[in-house]
Amino acid sequence: MSLTDTRILPNIYDGLATPSLLSPSISTKPGSPKQHSAQNNVSIAPLAPRITGKSSLNIQSPDQSVPDKSKLAASLTYPPAPPSTLVNWPIGSLQPAQVPLPLKLPPARSHLKSDPDSLTRERKGKMPALTHLLSVGNGRVLSITADAKFIYAGCQSKDNEITVFSRASLQPMYRLMGHEGSVLALLVIEERKWLISASCAGDVRIWSTNTLELIYVIHPCDDTAGDIYSIAWDEREGGTLYLGSQSASIEWVNFSGKGPSRRRRISASAASTIEVVPISQNGVDPAASRPGPSQRSGRYKPHHFFNNPPEGGSRPGSGISTPRSPVPASNNKDFITSADLDKLSLNERAEHPATEIEIGAGSRIAFAHYGYIYALQVISRPNGTKWLVSGSGDSDVKIWECESGGGLTLVKEFNSLSGGVLSFAVRDSLLYAGLQAGEIVVWDLETGACIRTIEAHDADVLSMSVLGGDVYTAAADGRVLRVNEEFDCTAIWNAHAGTAMSTIIVKGTRSSSWELITTGSDSFVKIWNIEESRSANHDSELHVEGEGDVMLYALSKLIAVPTISDDQHRESCRQGAHLLKKIFSQLGANSEVLSGEQGKNPLVLATFSGRDTGKPRKRLLFYGHYDVQPADEEKWETNPWELSGRNGYLYGRGVTDNKGPVLAVACAAASLRQRRELDVDLVMIIEGEEEAGSRGFASTVRKHKSDIGHIDAVLLSNSTWIDEEDPCVVFGMRGVVYANLSVSSDVKDLHNGVDGGATTEPMFDMVRVLAALSDKDGVKVPGFYDSVCPPTDEEISFLKDVSSASGRSVEELIRVWRQPSFSIANIGSSGSGNKTVIPQKVSADISMRIVPDQQLDDIVKGLKAYAKNVFDDLDSPNKFEIQVTHSASWWLTSLDSPYFKALESSVKDVWGMKPLKIREGGTVPTVFWLEKEFGAPCVHLPLGQSSDSGHLANERMRLLNLRNGKRVIEAYLGRLADI
Repeated sequence: MSLTDTRILPNIYDGLATPSLLSPSISTKPGSPKQHSAQNNVSIAPLAPRITGKSSLNIQSPDQSVPDKSKLAASLTYPPAPPSTLVNWPIGSLQPAQVPLPLKLPPARSHLKSDPDSLTRERKGKMPALTHLLSVGNGRVLSITADAKFIYAGCQSKDNEITVFSRASLQPMYRLMGHEGSVLALLVIEERKWLISASCAGDVRIWSTNTLELIYVIHPCDDTAGDIYSIAWDEREGGTLYLGSQSASIEWVNFSGKGPSRRRRISASAASTIEVVPISQNGVDPAASRPGPSQRSGRYKPHHFFNNPPEGGSRPGSGISTPRSPVPASNNKDFITSADLDKLSLNERAEHPATEIEIGAGSRIAFAHYGYIYALQVISRPNGTKWLVSGSGDSDVKIWECESGGGLTLVKEFNSLSGGVLSFAVRDSLLYAGLQAGEIVVWDLETGACIRTIEAHDADVLSMSVLGGDVYTAAADGRVLRVNEEFDCTAIWNAHAGTAMSTIIVKGTRSSSWELITTGSDSFVKIWNIEESRSANHDSELHVEGEGDVMLYALSKLIAVPTISDDQHRESCRQGAHLLKKIFSQLGANSEVLSGEQGKNPLVLATFSGRDTGKPRKRLLFYGHYDVQPADEEKWETNPWELSGRNGYLYGRGVTDNKGPVLAVACAAASLRQRRELDVDLVMIIEGEEEAGSRGFASTVRKHKSDIGHIDAVLLSNSTWIDEEDPCVVFGMRGVVYANLSVSSDVKDLHNGVDGGATTEPMFDMVRVLAALSDKDGVKVPGFYDSVCPPTDEEISFLKDVSSASGRSVEELIRVWRQPSFSIANIGSSGSGNKTVIPQKVSADISMRIVPDQQLDDIVKGLKAYAKNVFDDLDSPNKFEIQVTHSASWWLTSLDSPYFKALESSVKDVWGMKPLKIREGGTVPTVFWLEKEFGAPCVHLPLGQSSDSGHLANERMRLLNLRNGKRVIEAYLGRLADI
């Protein structure tokens, strides 16, 4: 199936919404008590409009209009829905926990394709898919907003910080601190490059989204507003900011001309802090244990829900502190670096201090409502005017006409609703109001008529966001609903454990898709991939562009297959090979599965053919493997066989070693083909026995060598960087010799109390032989070091660069990269392990790493001869054997090779920095063999970071590395055509 096939999935992770919406696997179990929940109670009932028609304030009796404060507290901590109706996936799972929809669905929505091996999914009935999970650590996320570069999460924690995540890397970058109370509302003003934040301490702050400097600190009139629950912006006349508070007042400040009165300048360094998220490899946030500032309030005591840090903090190992991202290409800077912050030193920032503003009594409507003002929304009118809609705990909605320089006149109100008004959304000419206890009321703004009342949730509707004809609603029960233009519920899922606090919809950073970002009291920010219903084009062509939507989806499917290269997983490996073949085919390659040797896993051969340029095309051979190491599930924070996203990292067994790099290469070729820019042939050989020693690889490749054809260069990506921030290219690896030594006697195991001292024990012979092979000065095999080449001045220069970046000494790097080594892997015996037994046979496994210019055959011969001579000198009656079980030569590429230089330049183009040239102490046996077999030079591009934990629990790969790795491969394939 080619990339132009219109049936192929065009968006990320669509298949992760399977099982289908009506799947019995997520229904209530038969025989269980019937649960009353939102998904079984989504009904629509007409409601007569309640319009007063008054143009002045209508203050009612407190006994009639103010909701019980204790009930409000209960709603804000509403417990999750009954577990019997939900699917509980592991923390960080990219599978949304779905709730069954009502049986009345649009006809096409019950026909989702669920072929687990297909990249094709229908658009109809598609559930939003969780693409990434971010964590703020020991705090709740109460508010959220975003711009093109950052996601801003307002927290309730000890520091009450605003955590700033990069949208490029999805990693926590900075914390903006200074609020003395929980951050209840956030708003980005794109035209001013402002971030506005409001807190329960009664202050509002305005920050620069370019520099993260604090610009303004705003205090409400008389400093008695209490919690600032809501903010809204009217861009006219320099801009007017409206505040809705606990004092039931609406206040405003205008920024035109000289601006508001009662201003005074304060030191920005004293008023706020920009804190770089610390690098921590163990996932512990150093700032988490720091005592925080006391809460500040005015006349009103802030609600207890917003003032107490969550008990128990975040889930362990949530990954709050992760290494800070390096800068991408300098011409495409996606986020602020530490160097940028250095420019904002305290001394410099003191020259540009923040301005403190106190709102005057003339810029306030006292008692605009008779309850806390939880929601504000500015609406643009067809005649160019603006309306401000306010919602309160007094169960009223009021619509005000905004004066261009600030000020309000009441236009109309909708009162006596069924509960407090907590959120708003505007779609076309309709106003949606989310209420306490779960109702959503919809009015026509032109006529004032109430259109519908939607019984959406069983808990307070705290946030709503609009995309096209869909409205996404989030509630205190942790659920999110999608309601279409006909007010039907088309999707419902459990988004957060506890309360879903805030939502926002933003344009996807790297594709034509959209993202729904949600926050919850569970300390997480979640990013969901969604589509605009009105612009859905069922015949649109798949684009592998947009940073690899298909790449991530395919990776999720490949991770789900436990392709462990042992006898117990032969069938899984077979299925994995066929899945990989199908993925390659759908990406546009001519692919096939090659049978390995008897009892060995198959290989996958795929060829992406370049376009006809009228001249012979270069042919690049990429080598990789789909098999993985076993996973000890108990040590993983998430399911190792399910791709999970958390704080800019993808987790899953094989994600970095080697399934992620394999798909990055394939999708790079597919992207170039789609743009008609692939001018070389890319041949991919992916084996299934690498983790088991590449058994049968050579013979299978030779058998199909005619199908592979001529090769000009070889590429592999099967390792990681030397550190966290510096991209690397590998130009050398050590070789290896594995050998088994055994000493045995002619008699069976003996008792050392009976025969000890009267027999020559095999264990002593083995110890003497091993001691003779190596000591503190190195390997004792004669001539072992004779051909080891010394480092050149150029290489010493490379080693110094690496030493400076990694913190490892040049001497250490020389020992592990350029010097041979000898290791004793294990010693075993025929005895039972009882201390009284003299074993009849003792064996030992040894490993020797070799370097340029040691000759493999000479090393093997020298080792065998020397070990045999040492044993013979013992004059022992026992028998000695040495058998080389595996060997592979070292590999060293020429730094002057045009293929190496092209790779180096490609890395620099994408990452914006020259890569470190590194060597490795380990061995990839196929590298030297492929070079020799095809007579083609090899280059090695590591994609992951040093902390990827390739063979360990919680294996991961940074999303930025995977995406940039695809870019590097695209650039490299482009350069090959010109060599």
